Amino acid sequence: MSRVAQTEYESLEGMTQPCSEGLCNLLWALADTKLLLGYHYGEWTFGTPELEAAVANCSLSQTELGHVRLLHAVLKRHYEDDPEALVEARPAEAFANIAYLDRPLTEWTEFVAMNAVVDLATTRVLHTLRGSSFKPLRMSVDKMLDEERHHIHHGRGWFRTVAGQGDEGRGRLAATTRDALQAVAVWLGPADHPEDRALVEAGVKAESNPAIFAAVSEDIGALARAAGVALDRPRPPAFDDWDARTRRAHLAGPAEDIVFHLRGGANALFKLS
Repeated sequence: MSRVAQTEYESLEGMTQPCSEGLCNLLWALADTKLLLGYHYGEWTFGTPELEAAVANCSLSQTELGHVRLLHAVLKRHYEDDPEALVEARPAEAFANIAYLDRPLTEWTEFVAMNAVVDLATTRVLHTLRGSSFKPLRMSVDKMLDEERHHIHHGRGWFRTVAGQGDEGRGRLAATTRDALQAVAVWLGPADHPEDRALVEAGVKAESNPAIFAAVSEDIGALARAAGVALDRPRPPAFDDWDARTRRAHLAGPAEDIVFHLRGGANALFKLS
């Protein structure tokens, strides 16, 4: 049986409404999560167990914020809203980031779970966009994936290091990793959601969100087993009130003090036009 040629999209023209809306929501979800990742990597430039980790975190933060700019550029060109202006104006509950990033990460094991699990989840989503039929996005994905290799290496390295420091470290790492996986499961959303199905059918992304979560779980499960970390399966989320725009099952968002720092309102006078 011959394969039907995949439509390539130079713009939103020709996309179904569920596909166009799903793409918009996916871009916001990636951009918001990377914005919060950039914030937390930057926050942990100080207080790391080793100086090398501080230097690495500074670099990882810059990379994530660079990816935010790439994603915002696609949103600005193809959708009506100005992403940078909306970051300044949106209430906290309108952010679509993975909820694990909503609060300050006060201990190193929380940071390691963020690096190893949350960052990996966004990278797995990017992998499904590598051959995207939406050309404006496809052109940016290879650059992002090339840079994400360093994030994965850093996260896995620190996961193994913390796990090797004794039962207490392994226990805390198991708890924070489980929490991170649970948040990723909610963010990726329910099986067979109409927007996700439309994106896969149109070739905008190659895999469904449940397939992405299965891959993330497999990666982290293998890492945990090799490191001697007993990792419980995350409980299946309740998606009754799940919102495709915010990727949440309830009204929530980043802590107000985090949103304040993301906006940079106190430095508005010094912004470059």
